[in-house]
This record gives sequence, C-alpha cells and structure tokens, in this order.
Amino acid sequence: MLKKYRAVIAKVALIILLLSVTILIYVYVGAIRSVVNILVISFIIAYALKPMKNYLCKKLHISSSKSSIFIILFFLLFFIGLLYCIVPAIIKESGNFGSMLDSIELYILTAVEKFNLNKIPVFETLYIQIGDKVNMMLNSVSNNLFDDMMDIMENLVGLAVVPIITYYLLADGEFIYNKVLLIFPTNKRILIKRINSNIDKILSKYIISQLLLCLIIGVLSFILLLVLRVKFPFVLSIINAIANIIPYFGPIIGGVPIIFIALTGSVTKGILATIGVIVIQQVEGNFLAPKITGDSTNMHPIIIIILLILGEKLGGVIGMILIVPIAVIIKVIYDDINYYLF
Repeated sequence: MLKKYRAVIAKVALIILLLSVTILIYVYVGAIRSVVNILVISFIIAYALKPMKNYLCKKLHISSSKSSIFIILFFLLFFIGLLYCIVPAIIKESGNFGSMLDSIELYILTAVEKFNLNKIPVFETLYIQIGDKVNMMLNSVSNNLFDDMMDIMENLVGLAVVPIITYYLLADGEFIYNKVLLIFPTNKRILIKRINSNIDKILSKYIISQLLLCLIIGVLSFILLLVLRVKFPFVLSIINAIANIIPYFGPIIGGVPIIFIALTGSVTKGILATIGVIVIQQVEGNFLAPKITGDSTNMHPIIIIILLILGEKLGGVIGMILIVPIAVIIKVIYDDINYYLF
C-alpha cells in the first residue's frame, strides 16, 4: 500500500515544503508580502465582480473586456465620490478630537463621583493607568504623524494598482486559466478542472454571502446612527460593514468606533449605541448569517478563530480578511485530492 502511493506522498510532501517556504518568505520579506496582498485583494475583487461581468456580457452582448472596463470605471467613480463626501468631513471633525476625549473624560469623572468609585483603590489605579496609556498613544501618534502619512501614501500608491490588476483578471480570466492549465500534465487537467469547479462553487457562495451580509449590516448601522444622530453615520456604517467580513472579531472591531463616537455626544447616546450594536450583531449572528451564509466554510469555529489569530499575526486586518477564503480554497483542494486520488 505504501509503495503504491509513494509517488503521491512524495508530491504532497514537496507541496507542503514549497508552501512552508512561501509562507516564510511572505512573513519575513515585506516587499513580497505587499505584492502578494495586492494580488490576493485584486483576485477576490475580480472574483466577486465576475457574475456581474458575465451578466453584462450576456444582456448587452458586449465583449468581456468592455464589460470589465465598464464595471471597474463604475466602482472607481463610486469610490472617488465616496472619498469626496467623507474625507472633508473627517478632516473638519478631526480638529475636535481633543475636545471629544475631554468630554469622555468628563463623563467618566462624573460617573466616578456619582457612584463613589473614587473610593475604590483598584478603580483609581486602573483609571490612572488607562489615562497614561491614552496619553502615550496620543503622543506617539503626534510624534509619528509624518511617518504615518508617508505609510498611508505608500499604501495608496500600492492600492492604485488594484483596479488595473482586477481589470485584467476580469477581462482575461479565462485566458489566464487556460494558460495555467498547460503547466499540468494532460491526464491531470480534468482533475484540476473538477477541483477548480468545486472551489468556484464554495468560494463564490462564501464571498457573495459575506458581501450581502456586509450590505445589510451597513444599512442597519446607518439607520441606527441616523436615529441616534451620531456623527459620521455614513463613515461609521461603512467601517462596521467592512469589519463584519472578519468572523467573530469583526463585530467588535466595527462596533467600538460607533460606541466611541456616540459617547462624545452624550452618555445616553453611548449606551443606546451599545445596545443597538449588540442587537444588530445578534440579529446578524443568529438569524441572517445562518440563512445567507449557511455552512459555506464547513469549518469548526475553533479552527476559524485560530486562523483569524494567525492571519492577524501574518498580515494584520488584511490578513484576517483574507485568511478564511484562503483556508476554504486549501480545504477544497485537500478534500478533492483525498477523494479523487485516495
């Protein structure tokens, strides 16, 4: 039995070795990591837009390249319009950041006096430590402001390439796929096509369901913020929607800014915003996600949490967003190889 599958085992071991070397290069070589992130982001965007491209090709009877350029231009204009609307508001309100922190501190001090928390030594020590940490963070931000701005500009320059790569993946996706197939032996191409078909079914279901969930969460958050009259309702709802792409940790990442900005208005708004965020996340977790997403990943929650921690260590927030789709692809490949070869 071992002799029969020795060649297959050797190939699998070689693949594992190559993947290990690739991961090490990705982690320790910053330039490679940036390029890989851009390619993966472009691929996911192109993958999500592919049904729209195919629909335009059929309905309008236009070529793949024309439909692709139309879609890319539409979303670019939408993104530019979005920036035009939100950036001036953010710049205008950023000057009030200090007063926001002062108002939050005033609310905390008022609550301390009201509930006599200042008589508790543990709370006083905790309050001093948190204050010191916040002051250190603000000093660090102000001292490294120029470096942070340069990093943002570098990231923007890198992300500017994403629409171009996305266009070519959309317009020439079939051509690229057929060229990649030529790498494999003729007798293995049918297997590769089957694996690709299974990946396409599961990954497209996962991506589309996540985008739909993000849209619903964004709309619900926007309505909540409008009702409570919290500042930056559009920006905060977009942040919350995008953060919900990350399973489990996303609701926390997206909910904290909403609660923080609501607290700058009043304690009542902060409490109501907290309740609203919790209600939205409970609706999403218990009702929307099971109906829309189903069991598309077919992975245990513990495995997903471990993957998210690993993704954060490897690539920060981008790593947390990308790690689950990558894991889904690897799982499908493993299951198909195990089914067809063993």
